[in-house]
Amino acid sequence: MSLGESYNQIDSSTINQVDIILDIKPLDTLVKEGFMISKTDDKIEVLGYDEAGLMYGTLELAEQIKLYGIKGVKSVIKNPYMEMRGPKFNIPLDVRTPSYSDVSDVAQNNIEHMWDFTFWKDYIDTMARYRYNYISLWNLHPFPSLVKVPGYEDIALNHVQRSTVKWKENYNLMAIGFDAPEILKNPEIVKTISIEEKIEFWKKVMAYGKTRNIDFHFITWNIFDYGTQGKYGITDDRENDITTDYFRKSIKQMFVTYPDLAGIGLTTGENMKGANHKEREAWAYDTYALGILDAAKEMPERQFKFIHRQHQSGAREIAEKFNSVVEADNVEFLFCFKYAKAHVYSATQQPFHEDANYVEQIKGMKTLWGLRNDDTFYFRWGAPDFTREFIKNLPYDVAKGIYFGSDQWIWGRDFLTKEPEIPNQIEVSKHWYQWLLWGRLSYDPTISNNRFRDLLSNRFSGIDADKLFSAWQNASMVYPITTGFHWGKLDFQ
Repeated sequence: MSLGESYNQIDSSTINQVDIILDIKPLDTLVKEGFMISKTDDKIEVLGYDEAGLMYGTLELAEQIKLYGIKGVKSVIKNPYMEMRGPKFNIPLDVRTPSYSDVSDVAQNNIEHMWDFTFWKDYIDTMARYRYNYISLWNLHPFPSLVKVPGYEDIALNHVQRSTVKWKENYNLMAIGFDAPEILKNPEIVKTISIEEKIEFWKKVMAYGKTRNIDFHFITWNIFDYGTQGKYGITDDRENDITTDYFRKSIKQMFVTYPDLAGIGLTTGENMKGANHKEREAWAYDTYALGILDAAKEMPERQFKFIHRQHQSGAREIAEKFNSVVEADNVEFLFCFKYAKAHVYSATQQPFHEDANYVEQIKGMKTLWGLRNDDTFYFRWGAPDFTREFIKNLPYDVAKGIYFGSDQWIWGRDFLTKEPEIPNQIEVSKHWYQWLLWGRLSYDPTISNNRFRDLLSNRFSGIDADKLFSAWQNASMVYPITTGFHWGKLDFQ
């Protein structure tokens, strides 16, 4: 990622005055992804603990030069505050393998973009500049669109389809019935592609992510069998032994197929049809846990992440049931908890983990704090003070990191703007300020408001940056005031 790509061509004449040295040195003052910038009269040195740290340090140097000139560069030492920083991306792979948000025009308009490498290159580059280091892709049942499972090869789907139905507003809120006849009987092919070509496509996307210090994880809800089309006797019944076998082999095959896939996660609930905690976790263990343990045993040199949402189950019961995963040498077990339920823009301090006694229940294990934004999709939100305070209030000792994103929106490409300056712009660029704030402040919550004012001044030349900064922040705070006053913790409330 060149400096020019990142910050619109820094004037090279300003750089010729000093030597710029870029190097990797795991100094004692740095940790993974950390960097140091040191400046003397005739030299600027950027040292990264690793390649990721060097990339972030070079981005910081480029930004300082862009904003303040070569003479204004300041020496700094930075280490990441949150280890994992990523988006929650509900991915509409195909009308036959939907995500939670797919019964909507935003999903159907974005299906074709999920199979376009130019989208992912732009998206990954942008997220790396904002200091995100992983992408979580959420889908109800992604396997038919991604892998050929041994013994179940006929389930793998060729081509990419979307529906042409006019969407209703009353589909089941538990994601049941997304294969309704009116949805599946009116499809159109938006990309002609074999399953083998699909696999090569996602290998390419994940490999490109690695060059930008971005890992990929797939996270699912359960039990859904979308895309299997009744083949081999697979159903969404947790007592169906064929279903259990298919899921276990699918989990393993994801890792066999994709050498750069970092991890997989799951939700127990949604479509477990009245099962109690023990029954839900027993099924999850027999499928997801055994599947990843199969992969870990076959590839002992590889590191895996296993993410289990604490959702409609108890953390302590999960930890006990999945002890073999927790104890596996090359698998990192992580919990996941919706810190603000569905409304990150409600208050900077949330009570739900305390109500559930969550921190004590996970007994020193690590968690990803889920930051769900089901509040603002159109308005271009931006309040640094709120974001900074929110991140600092997260229980840090048990935090592995955060994910930020939505269930009721697809942060793909813009399709609504009537007269866009950039047609089909990616949403994370259209909403650049919001996504920059959550990424940058998760990496470094000490970034001052002066830096954000300077970024606004640079982006919108000729404006009063102080007035714009204040107006944007104050307008954005309408959301916490409104959501806090008229409260409903779930996404549809």
